[in-house]
Amino acid sequence: MSVNANPTSRAEALFRQAEHGSLPLPELFEGAQALVEQGAPQQAVRLYEQWLAHTRSPLAYAVWFNLAIAHSGIGNDTQAEGDYLKAIALNPDFIEARLNLGTLYERLGRPDDALATWNAILTDVRDLAAKQSLHVQTLNNIGRLLEIRRRLPEAETVLTQSLTIDPHQPNAITHWVHLRQKLCRWPVYQPFGAVTVEQLRRHTSALAMLGASADPAEQLAASRHFIEQKVKTDVAPLCDPAGYPHKRMRIGYLSSDLCSHAVSILTAELYELHDRSRVEVYAFSWSREDNSPLRARVVGAMDHYIRIDRMTDEEAARCIRSHEIDILVDLHGLTLGARAGILCWRPAPVQLTWLGFPGPTAIPGVDYVVADAFVLPPELEPYFTEQPLRMPHTFQINDRQRAIGPRPERAANGLPDDKFVFCSFNTNFKFTPDVFAAWMRILRRVPDSVLWIVADVADTRANLLREAEAHGIDGSRLLFAARVPPAEYLARFGLADLFLDTAPFNAGTTASDALWAGLPVLTWAGRTFCSRMAGSLLHAVGLPELVTHTLADYEEVAVALGTDRARMAALRQRLADNRDTSPLFDTPRFVRDYEDLLASVVRRPAGVPLRDDPDPIRTHAVPEPAAGQMSIQQSSMLALMRPGMHSVVEVGGTTLAQAWRARQPNSHFTGIGAHAATGGFATGVVPADPEQLDAATWQQLASAQCWLFPETLERLRDPWTFLQRLRREALGAVELVACVNNAQNWHMQSLLVSGNLHYQEGGVPDRRSLHLFTRASLAAMLRECGFAIVEMTAVNAHQPPPAVVEALRHLAAATGADALLAEQDALAYQYLLRAVAV
Repeated sequence: MSVNANPTSRAEALFRQAEHGSLPLPELFEGAQALVEQGAPQQAVRLYEQWLAHTRSPLAYAVWFNLAIAHSGIGNDTQAEGDYLKAIALNPDFIEARLNLGTLYERLGRPDDALATWNAILTDVRDLAAKQSLHVQTLNNIGRLLEIRRRLPEAETVLTQSLTIDPHQPNAITHWVHLRQKLCRWPVYQPFGAVTVEQLRRHTSALAMLGASADPAEQLAASRHFIEQKVKTDVAPLCDPAGYPHKRMRIGYLSSDLCSHAVSILTAELYELHDRSRVEVYAFSWSREDNSPLRARVVGAMDHYIRIDRMTDEEAARCIRSHEIDILVDLHGLTLGARAGILCWRPAPVQLTWLGFPGPTAIPGVDYVVADAFVLPPELEPYFTEQPLRMPHTFQINDRQRAIGPRPERAANGLPDDKFVFCSFNTNFKFTPDVFAAWMRILRRVPDSVLWIVADVADTRANLLREAEAHGIDGSRLLFAARVPPAEYLARFGLADLFLDTAPFNAGTTASDALWAGLPVLTWAGRTFCSRMAGSLLHAVGLPELVTHTLADYEEVAVALGTDRARMAALRQRLADNRDTSPLFDTPRFVRDYEDLLASVVRRPAGVPLRDDPDPIRTHAVPEPAAGQMSIQQSSMLALMRPGMHSVVEVGGTTLAQAWRARQPNSHFTGIGAHAATGGFATGVVPADPEQLDAATWQQLASAQCWLFPETLERLRDPWTFLQRLRREALGAVELVACVNNAQNWHMQSLLVSGNLHYQEGGVPDRRSLHLFTRASLAAMLRECGFAIVEMTAVNAHQPPPAVVEALRHLAAATGADALLAEQDALAYQYLLRAVAV
């Protein structure tokens, strides 16, 4: 029976057949899939359940498998887990069910269960060798998750097994090579089985190649290979190439590292120091919510912070385009989790890359790379697909607010008091055999010295100790530093005498850390961008004599400094004298130069008058979108909504209906409100007071997976009762996505203090608002009503004047509150959140 033009009668016929146990398996699968495509996945679940209840079949395991997938599709992961387990119990050799179950466990944050499930395939499934593709997929899943769990030796072993079975796996080779680098297992390019050195080099990732090769042509080739293999490039540009008539440049930062990460460590003060009379600052982020103070500071410094992690590359690009971004700054490049596809859509007329990936990206649509005369000299330009935008002093910005803790004792860190301490706190994959051999020769020639490094993985430490012994250096002269909090980490640099850089992949953020903490850095500058980073910093801080250009010179200078304490002391003193006045740490000057640089390439349409942007302080609300575009609030709420939801309810109207249905055309969208508009993309409207719904209406809405509150939660007379009723009536998992105004915002507080808190139409506070919420009271209400916040983003309009910040701190301290937290909570004028029923 085929799917016809009357899906309702077709579904009824399917259910009748299933109830009588007469529905053939192919028609069951075809009919259930049709229901999903028609936006009725819960009906598909019921159809599978009906079939299983009335049909006996040796193929029932396949139906349990499909039922698990259907349950996952509507967010019922607990039921999906049970379905997979039933499929496996009926057919223990059904590898697909075991693979999916492991993936479900991983997604639920149960990595040990995922590994156990996949490992059971290797031990429990009969005749596994005859199912090569599934065998390889199992090994690759295990290897990938072991690498994420930092069980690197095990990951390498498993991927070796996978590549022995099938040597033609570019992705597996990519991970295998990088694992060898992280483990300092040399030579990295070690052929085995049918895997050749040529294959290993060809499939080395762009990031790994920065440390594996000193040849700029090979680095460019690795980046091009990544783009060719991984990125869809044949897409039409979205932006207007002529630019936009904004008086202020709209700068968008694209990154997944706006958290406790090296990129944010460098750039936190940049976002704060941007001249708001000149620029408007946007973040388009897929960063993890690590709850770190650094992340809170970075997010708080943005004028607009927009999450794009739940958007496809095209959706993210269209979101960026909707905000008419003038210059899009890619802070990610080709590092882990890269989303180069966004840039290929060219959502902004000018696009550049900076900091995240110190090499050529080969991303179509990226016009420029931020550089300087040293890090990217003219002879290196042919190996970049981007044109250099050269800063006058150095390419790398720094944050002057990084606190350095009290200097500890050497003994407390396992260091000898009477030895010269060389250190290299770079990540281990940057270590190479030739530089490590030079370090061992330096130790031999400076007898009263030790080398202090970081190596978190036991096997990496063992490999480095073995290499040291092979070079005739007693392993006791290699000392390993533990991980410590940021302020202690910076203070620890003061215990070392000289930082020895890696090559061809120099220290970047780590070199800045060392210099900021007062420790001189010795580097070897080569022919690639990444091998010239530390040299750029040393020139900018006034220590050019610490930049060498051959490995032999690097070794000689290290030995000379290691045996001349007076010269070393003079260098430290010069660094201390230069630090606060040098271009390297003059962050306000850097920001001015950087904004000048961007202004030199921004595009403005000829003959069109520049227009003023809305004043966020005056309106204290999200600016109205241009015709046909989503508002910032709408796009941000859309980003929080999980893809695949089949039933959505908006409280207060249908403002998000069109945007959601364009993304999820088969879903059911209902708007509730006395004045909710009909038509357009809205599937249904309940023209009633949300707090006066009758039992029949609640029953109709009970299967909704997501409820939206675009500034409407605070307009309910009794949001507590409404949310408790919603939680009680909901069938299965239910989520809330809300935009709520922040009553603790500094502007609101200033209006209260001045006595000018006047309710207004469409302003803050809005005369329709019946409740005032803060971050803490909002979380408490949701918790009381049976919901837990899983994502929460502060949206900031403008930074308060310094005098206001100081006053807020004093007020908080006077009332016994946390002054820093009170300042942070006063920055947000709205909160965007997603909460789930618990």
